[in-house]
Amino acid sequence: MKTKISIIVPVYNTGKYLEKCLESIKNQTLSDIEIICINDGSNDDSKQIIENYVLTDSRFKLINQNNKGQSAARNTGIEKAQGEYIGFVDSDDFIDSKMYETLYNNAKKNDTDISMCSFIMHDDKNNKESQNDPYMSLNIFPKKLENVIFDYNQTLDFIFRICVSPCNKIYKNDFIKNSKFKFIENLNYEDNVFFLDAYTSAKRVSIIKEPLYFYRYTSDTSISHSNKYDEKKLDFFKIFELEEKILKQKNIYTKLKDYFEESKKNTLIYWYKKIENDNIKQIFKTKFENLYGNSEGLC
Repeated sequence: MKTKISIIVPVYNTGKYLEKCLESIKNQTLSDIEIICINDGSNDDSKQIIENYVLTDSRFKLINQNNKGQSAARNTGIEKAQGEYIGFVDSDDFIDSKMYETLYNNAKKNDTDISMCSFIMHDDKNNKESQNDPYMSLNIFPKKLENVIFDYNQTLDFIFRICVSPCNKIYKNDFIKNSKFKFIENLNYEDNVFFLDAYTSAKRVSIIKEPLYFYRYTSDTSISHSNKYDEKKLDFFKIFELEEKILKQKNIYTKLKDYFEESKKNTLIYWYKKIENDNIKQIFKTKFENLYGNSEGLC
């Protein structure tokens, strides 16, 4: 008999947070799970921490690989997953003890390809929690889509505002593998592509607005993400090319064109204004002008 859920945990130098993450998974009320930890070339104590769990709990599995990035680690986990459903937890986050039982029961009841819950934002610096972020709360979904089965066609007007993270979702294993969904490697913001591809292919989706996943962040992290990693924001141009390709391959680009193009332009404008490196800002601006013929909206 298959395990009910395979939980994939990519790990890279998160020893500071890893025990809390793994404890929260270990203590799930749904016990029929496998926990696949992908040590992606960590050089801190992450590997040893995972090994301690492997020794004391047979549900834990450790896979070591050279550092290839989070997408590659998740893809390795997908290949090894034996569960009926697949979930993902980032190794610096943690989850409610009933998260996977709640999602699994919902998915089984509705026979869904994708079942999702909402996030709790955990401010690590101030040890405060919030559910006010509209992107993470699933409040973008109208009440009529709660406790029902739907697909992307019922969400056309806000499809590009749905949280793309895989961490608040479980995916039917057969659905993922039969469709050969993979995370794009060597690009940032790869969750956008994976989610769009899977979500527009899913025939049955269900949501639970209960917040069950704790996303850890700090004010310092938010600032560094805006400034230190300016160059990575250039990946958005490639991400949008890949998304457009997916939509055209599925013959749904025409149906979603207006929503897609509006989201693309607004996203590019938003992130341009977060860039502080003058050289990266100019490269970004040139790419934007090549798309739209002008830089309207950037200033």
